Amino acid sequence: MLGYPDRESLLAAETMNLFVDAKQRRAFLLALKRMGMVRLFEAQFYRRDGRIIWAEANARVIRNDREGTTYYEGSLEDITTRKDAERALRESEARKGAILNSAIDAIITIDERGRITEFNPAAEKMFGRVRAHVVNQELAEVLIPLSLRDKHRRGLERYLATGQDVMLGRRVELTAMRADGKEFPVELAITRVDLGGPPLFTGFVRDITERKRAEKQLRDSREQLRALAAYLQSVREEERSRIAREVHDELGQALTGLKMDLAWLDKKIAEVGTTDELRQSEEKLKELPARVDTIIATVRKIATELRPPVLDDLGLQAAIEWQIQEFEKRTGISCRFHSGLKHLDLDQERATAVFRIFQETLTNIVRHAQATQVNIHLREESDKLILEVQDNGRGMTGRELSGTRSLGLLGMRERATVLDGEVNIIGRQGKGTTVGVRIPIQRSAESQKK
Repeated sequence: MLGYPDRESLLAAETMNLFVDAKQRRAFLLALKRMGMVRLFEAQFYRRDGRIIWAEANARVIRNDREGTTYYEGSLEDITTRKDAERALRESEARKGAILNSAIDAIITIDERGRITEFNPAAEKMFGRVRAHVVNQELAEVLIPLSLRDKHRRGLERYLATGQDVMLGRRVELTAMRADGKEFPVELAITRVDLGGPPLFTGFVRDITERKRAEKQLRDSREQLRALAAYLQSVREEERSRIAREVHDELGQALTGLKMDLAWLDKKIAEVGTTDELRQSEEKLKELPARVDTIIATVRKIATELRPPVLDDLGLQAAIEWQIQEFEKRTGISCRFHSGLKHLDLDQERATAVFRIFQETLTNIVRHAQATQVNIHLREESDKLILEVQDNGRGMTGRELSGTRSLGLLGMRERATVLDGEVNIIGRQGKGTTVGVRIPIQRSAESQKK
């Protein structure tokens, strides 16, 4: 639309310099500053080749947690055809005909009775109808699906009676009908034209079938990614549990059996004699049980880190208390834990999600926060489980919270989103960071029976 050959060259341009009129640019920025958003702002813009086009701008301010501006988000839509057509309607019939014939958008004009008076070539192509066959025909009969015709007629009657029409001057999405009866989505902008007689209404129609298809594909893609993320989380937890069981049960039992065999050998050697060779062997064997004990402890540590048994055996609160103790021993950072839970029996999926989010939060504190104190609050509120973790570190910045490297934070949010929950992270420079987790409570089957 703007004539740039690739994304990089467009990003290199100064966006605000694309405005032709400095007054329009100032008005646009002023509206953004005052209201935080701009809708349907029409202005002229320079193309890269110097040609001027009309575009309709929609924009809004994206703010961070401290109400500061993070960035601007918006869209531009080329409305040059529409502006040319609007001007053409005020000019000579010859000029109007030339513009209407070359317009990309379908342009349809109706009178106060709802009958078609103008139907340009783009409309012929879009609707599959010949101009000569639709002029003087009621628009509702030839272009609108049967189920929507009465609504269209009532809208026209209401406007003629009151002068008010919510569609006038706006872009709206509707369903239209081709000559073969096939329905399709369109975007419509209506302009009233007064030429000294009864009013005329000109509609600028754009087929948005491809856009709707792309939007649906995007929604489907997001849902698929979310489902994939949930599946991967589930698979990872299952794999951790399996490995933890194997390490603990099979390898741990094997090492325990080895220790028993060594004890038996030690006893037998003691019964044989006291020669030098036997004495050396006896000393060697006495060293082995301690080594086996070290290996067993390591196996238990690995199994616990993969999947703490306390989470499955005693529940979320006990698992959090255990993790806090391990965190304090490993890092030296003081923690205060406050819990208002009373006999809360969460299902395994929710307990696991909250526990993993808590683990990731502690990991981020060690890596980035430079904190000396952490306060943890766990409570139930309005059928939601609330976990808040607040440190007294340097405070995360908006860039860190939204950056492309914050995959750990993204993983935390995805875990919560899968369960219809949310994770909110607020960082204050020099005052620490607060992580808030809210998960709807879905109690286990046994708890529900009680």
